[in-house]
Amino acid sequence: MKEILLFTTSSSVDETVHKLGGLGVVDIKEIHQPKGELIERCVKEINRTESAIDMLKNYKSDEDATKLQYRIKDPKRTVSRVLKTVHIKQKCKSKLDDLNKQLAWYQTWGEDIKIEDFKYLQEKGLYIHLYLVDKPFLKSLTKSHCIEVFAEQNGNIPIAFFTRDASEKLNLKAVSLPELSLKSIKQQIKRKERQLVEIELFLEDQTNSTMSLDDYLIVLKDRLGVEETLKGMGDVEGKVKYLKGYIPQHTIELFKSAAQQYNWGYNISDPDNPEDVPVYIKNPKWISIINPVMKFIDIVPGYKEVDVSIYFLVAFALFFAMLVGDAGYGAIFLLTTILFRKKMASQMRLLMYVLSGTTVIWGVLSGTYFGAEEIAAIPFFNNLIIEDISSFGVDNIAFMMHLSFLIGTIHLTIAHGVRFFQFINSIKALSELGWICLVWGLFFLTEQLVLSKTSPDWSHWLFLVGALLVALFSVESKNFFKSMGVSVANLPLSLISGFSDIVSYVRLFAVGMATAAVASSFNNMVLPNGISDMGILNLIMAAIALLLGHGLNVALALMAVMVHGIRLNMLEFAGHLGVQFSGEAYKPFKLIAPSRAFEAQNTNPLTQNNI
Repeated sequence: MKEILLFTTSSSVDETVHKLGGLGVVDIKEIHQPKGELIERCVKEINRTESAIDMLKNYKSDEDATKLQYRIKDPKRTVSRVLKTVHIKQKCKSKLDDLNKQLAWYQTWGEDIKIEDFKYLQEKGLYIHLYLVDKPFLKSLTKSHCIEVFAEQNGNIPIAFFTRDASEKLNLKAVSLPELSLKSIKQQIKRKERQLVEIELFLEDQTNSTMSLDDYLIVLKDRLGVEETLKGMGDVEGKVKYLKGYIPQHTIELFKSAAQQYNWGYNISDPDNPEDVPVYIKNPKWISIINPVMKFIDIVPGYKEVDVSIYFLVAFALFFAMLVGDAGYGAIFLLTTILFRKKMASQMRLLMYVLSGTTVIWGVLSGTYFGAEEIAAIPFFNNLIIEDISSFGVDNIAFMMHLSFLIGTIHLTIAHGVRFFQFINSIKALSELGWICLVWGLFFLTEQLVLSKTSPDWSHWLFLVGALLVALFSVESKNFFKSMGVSVANLPLSLISGFSDIVSYVRLFAVGMATAAVASSFNNMVLPNGISDMGILNLIMAAIALLLGHGLNVALALMAVMVHGIRLNMLEFAGHLGVQFSGEAYKPFKLIAPSRAFEAQNTNPLTQNNI
């Protein structure tokens, strides 16, 4: 990445910003904090438009409709109408609930009752209070009060308490009288229900205008980007405007050509502060399929840190396969990906093919098919099983733990190997060789402590040589003894951390075994004696139970992948690789529809009715 300063005249600054947005290669860093009334209005309108689009997504469009029944030419008005309609719908439902409560009062106390009669009786000195009481409480009331009892309603008994004293009431919560007459309530309910139907028809109809709203949203976002760029630029005596940004090396010639064409002034140089430089990563297509995972966890390596994409991809595919560990589940993932391939982004689709494929391979080799040992026992499938990693029928816990430790050790060795080549021209490269020795020494120590395996006679040399190289060459300093003292002081904690890192890889085996065990348990619970003596109804119920059980198990397995599979890459591996993911992704200023955004300069979508 290169740092760039761009200069333009104040009179042509609008056109310059739009041309720069059309070019779409400069990641702009504001010189001044962009703010202003127009920016606030634009952000508000973007939020309103996104809300309207999200609301319309809840309605199914009429694919046979050739035109809108309720045509609104201005997208801004469409947004306002949709949001207002949704607000009216909420108020309408609230009013309808209130009306239904009043209607329920008449259904409880009698549809022939008139509210005016209560007022008339009050004027004559007779007061009536209505209550809903429990049956056991009723006897104590009828003895000392003038009470009329009605038929039981939903477990409560309606009663009417008559009194000549206006202040006399029962120590109960009184039932309020309805505000409207029964006839009026029924009329208003019909109107509100009819209004709701019209609202639904309008919203369903407006789903056919979502494309125009999407276009409107693009223009708004472009306009916001333009305004933020203009407000964030520096100024020289009101005559010259300038901005600062970063540009990838391979786009410099493209920028220079545009600068010459539009008479821009510029200066391109190496960045002064690497910490502020955005990170631009461009990998081959087969490596970039890991991008959806990286975007999901929202991590970017620092500008001077190593790109972990290829290492993350290979390790994540292996971890996914071991943690899910079931060929049946892998086949479901694969079929789902094939069915919905057209709705998936290409990177996500290819990633799912890889993850599904590795899961199927691991499941076949371990003999795991929906946790059913009967399937694994079929001769064809049984011949494909590797006993040392089999999920059923053999005692291979020690080997699986050994394999997990070995995978972890190789994983961490790769991390320090990458750092060795990163510091190949520095004495720090020797410290990375020392760490490789220590990692393998810790591997043998882990095997001895956890699995009671005897370490090789020469394993202590790994600690001796490794500790010496790390102590001597970890820190570059003019004061040799000071740097060595710092390294020696940090070494014990680093060794403890390295030991725990290797042990943590045992989760690959433990979680994978748990997934297979849970699947097998569901099978045994639902089909303890097989399906030979089951009727059709029992088979249907069993199928539903298996579907729910295995669905839950798949969900737990995927959660384990997100927790453990990503953790081993982000913490253990990245920690040994020295990657802190402190970077900020390269986000160039880019207008999706630059010409339309430029036209909106004089035809503001926030104030005009037409775009």
